[in-house]
Amino acid sequence: MPLRRIAASASGAISPNASSLASEAIRLPAGRSALNRKTSGPTALIVAEGAVAIGTLDDDATLGVGEGVLLEAQAPYSLVAESDSLTLLFSVPD
Repeated sequence: MPLRRIAASASGAISPNASSLASEAIRLPAGRSALNRKTSGPTALIVAEGAVAIGTLDDDATLGVGEGVLLEAQAPYSLVAESDSLTLLFSVPD
């Protein structure tokens, strides 16, 4: 399935007590990679700093700050940092 792009927004912040989403942060120096990872459920992947190339079985894209994609459950993916980067992953309710 092709990557579905999303965009991050700082407006309408939610109370920290109201969120029950699982999250993960991946910090990669320029040129480093995180290969052959897999999501456990539907996941939003958003770049918070730098630029990251993401590859899945069906598609690839380079994402900058505030850009992201939705990954399906059990989707294998790899990341390569185009520059020093911080990528955030959030589980998405079914």
